[in-house]
Amino acid sequence: MRVVLLSQWYPPEQAPIGYMIQELAQALISRGYEVTVITGFPNHPTGIVFGDYRKQWCLKEEVGGVKVWRMYLYTAPYPSKMRRILTFLSFTFTSAWALLVHPRYDLLFAVFQPLSVGATLPVIAKIRRTKLILNVQDLHPDVPIELGLIRNPVLVRLLRWIEGVGYRSASGLAVICDQFRKHCVARGAHDSNVAVIPNWINLEEIVPGSRDNGFRATLGLSPDHVVVMFAGTIGLVAGAEVALQAALLLKDTLPDVRFVFVGEGPAVGALKDFARVDGLTNVIFAPFQPRSMLSEVQAISDISLVTMRHGKGRASVPSKVLGYMAAARPVIAAVDADSETASLVNRAGCGQVIQPEDSEALAGAITSLAADCDRRRERGYSGRRYLEANYQKEAITGQYVQFFEDIVGRA
Repeated sequence: MRVVLLSQWYPPEQAPIGYMIQELAQALISRGYEVTVITGFPNHPTGIVFGDYRKQWCLKEEVGGVKVWRMYLYTAPYPSKMRRILTFLSFTFTSAWALLVHPRYDLLFAVFQPLSVGATLPVIAKIRRTKLILNVQDLHPDVPIELGLIRNPVLVRLLRWIEGVGYRSASGLAVICDQFRKHCVARGAHDSNVAVIPNWINLEEIVPGSRDNGFRATLGLSPDHVVVMFAGTIGLVAGAEVALQAALLLKDTLPDVRFVFVGEGPAVGALKDFARVDGLTNVIFAPFQPRSMLSEVQAISDISLVTMRHGKGRASVPSKVLGYMAAARPVIAAVDADSETASLVNRAGCGQVIQPEDSEALAGAITSLAADCDRRRERGYSGRRYLEANYQKEAITGQYVQFFEDIVGRA
């Protein structure tokens, strides 16, 4: 079978969805599939194209046995709202060209982001007489609408229409949780076309390690410091300000606790300003680290943290949670109780769910866990065991392969 995978993000960018597409491509190749990935030039999250690349209309390369077509897209440092829109639209149009000129393929599997591809891919699939599967990682346009980033009612209706077209026109939808399945069906998808396939985690890449390692020393942390870790993209929906509010509450009562943010994103500047203005010497910021250091970075944590704003956890499942669990670190999830993230933490028994945006509740949860080393260890390894039983890469990529074959085999 000849498969094209479409994603705006792909390694060497440290975007989780890019690594997922890379690992899926490798799994397909190992089963005898012919695979091409159509993507952009690596620039996430800074908007600056990585040094080994120079933008052009189309760069074809082969990486790890995967054919990769890198298409031009607009990029700019410190991307604003309008610049992000231009990036999304440019990739939508250049990737459409690539899909139209690519040699014949049997299946197109595309990450349904940016949302604009929902208007182009169904048309391209008909022209190329191929099956289209959309992968729903987040519910767009719900997030930007709820954040108030999109207010124009005409634009809101247009985006809702594009979303519905994508759901109704695709031969299949691969969604990451049952809540997303219900959403897609409510917006027009055929129930029989929707498969719930969770994201996996490479349990050989992130393993439990010693908390006292070189990365901890690099940050100036001693073995006596209790580290509360927020790792990954620091986005607008995360509401990570609550962690700084908790840091302010605990600065004097728990002087050995350190809040460590490892990552980048649109909200990091505001967080740094908050920490500076309030004199939060118990907060440390570090940029994304090389992927080869994933285990070492996660290992310095004593308590791992995921936060989402009220009502936003239903539209997104932060991938950082799987990394925390793989490292066998306990999780405090400041998220809506009915979100998929809360459900995962509760099913795995790997931590505690508290109300989002409640700094006092967060400070209390941290205080309780910081004082109980045995409970931290027990909950951390409970999460690791849950992943080993339910989120192994080989098993879940196998689910994708079966879904692909079922869709292609339909009349």
